[in-house]
Amino acid sequence: MSTPSPYLKPLPDEARLVRAWHTDGPLHLVGGAVRDWLLQRPIKDLDFVMPRGAVAFARQVADRLGAAFFVLDAARDIARVILPAQPGRTVQVLDFAAYRGPTLEDDLRARDFTINALALDPLHPDRLVDPLRGLQDLKDKVLRLTHPRALEDDPLRVLRAVRLAVELDFRLHPATQAALPAAAPLLARVSAERQAEELFRVLEHPRGDAALRVLGHVGALAPLWPELDALRGLPPDATGRRPWDLALAAGHYVHRLAAALAPTYRPEDAANFALGLVSWRLGRYRRHLAEHWQQRLHAHRSPRGLTVWAAYYHNVGLGEGASPEAVAARSARLAARRARALHLSRAEIRRLRATVAHHAAVLAWAAAGQVPDARAVHRFFRAAGPAGVDAVLVALAVALARHSLSPPHAVWQRHVDVARALWQAWWEQREQVVAPRPLLRGDEVLALLGRPPGPWVGQALQALAEAQAAGEVTDRAQAEAWLRAWAQRHDPHRSNGDGRA
Repeated sequence: MSTPSPYLKPLPDEARLVRAWHTDGPLHLVGGAVRDWLLQRPIKDLDFVMPRGAVAFARQVADRLGAAFFVLDAARDIARVILPAQPGRTVQVLDFAAYRGPTLEDDLRARDFTINALALDPLHPDRLVDPLRGLQDLKDKVLRLTHPRALEDDPLRVLRAVRLAVELDFRLHPATQAALPAAAPLLARVSAERQAEELFRVLEHPRGDAALRVLGHVGALAPLWPELDALRGLPPDATGRRPWDLALAAGHYVHRLAAALAPTYRPEDAANFALGLVSWRLGRYRRHLAEHWQQRLHAHRSPRGLTVWAAYYHNVGLGEGASPEAVAARSARLAARRARALHLSRAEIRRLRATVAHHAAVLAWAAAGQVPDARAVHRFFRAAGPAGVDAVLVALAVALARHSLSPPHAVWQRHVDVARALWQAWWEQREQVVAPRPLLRGDEVLALLGRPPGPWVGQALQALAEAQAAGEVTDRAQAEAWLRAWAQRHDPHRSNGDGRA
């Protein structure tokens, strides 16, 4: 037993409430929740263990809280309760499991790291169960395996070790660090779903790029993201920048830009010229960006994480002599292939692929010193959809990766001007530019022009929408006149047979 500081803030209300409901034997809070409470970090997930009956008790808790209930592993007696969102509630997930051995101490000794091998009774938090000196390792800021076979028992712990060390700013114990390279190849036997869950924790952390560097060094990146790992062996480009460094810097700067555009403005997040200009010119879209990322494509993963993934993968399709557009297109295909291998949802794969593919257009406009006109903006979002919002942020991050936080003022001004034009259209001019209200239906186009049905109808409506976006057509009469003129220019008797001149 250890005694934590009496000055710690109380445990979450849900921990004490659940413990009070369990009157049949011991119930302990364990793992990351105890660790984060001791470190006074935010707690989102609570892990409980008991001798037996975890699934049955979790069902009772879900019923009392009006929460969702899932059996995670019936054979091992593990279940999950997901709490409904409520104002002020920080805890989201409650996990319940039977002991991994005959006793609580056996359960703790079978865990991954000593700082997670801690337990307490929520009604008596002053009595810490600490069989492996995890509290001392917390004080010393050391991440240490609980036993020599910990990585072999669950190879995902290789990734978790690096992620936790970066997230907590801890150092790896020498024996733990030495064990990582030998266990890294075993990551290939971990399920795709568990790999993805841990990877997204890396993606959503502002220092995830530091974790990826370590993962690459110990050989753990190749089984997970082989396309990104392949960049480590490529030589510098003509400007002396290594593709690997550019990729990691791009992911890092997505987080820096997101901080500068957070819903609550903080001067320290915009303390230099580059981020300050972003805050000034794009700050009006803070709330919009936050809402955009709240529209989840998966219950437990953030679209912001996908945006960071797109930044890391923006140049994995590098090939000798390939144009930026070709690199982006190939990178998008590779990113989508990896996302499928990790069993992401179809919606996530589409968003990721489109973000990578279309960030190149944003960079091209900025390089040419050209703010896209309404027709170009319409075409961009017609192709990219909501991913166009993320592609803008990736393009800005890639530009900062090339120049760091000291880009030439004129160059950075052009990038921000393009970003503003695109975001302004998406959030303030949707009905005028992005998705104008159709003035004619397909059957009306057929009747107006007297042609047989064919692909040309969709092409005509698409061209008409572009004309509306450009302000050339504003009402039905103008639309009909415009289509007659369009039809004369696209006479099928002078075309290749599909309605195009």
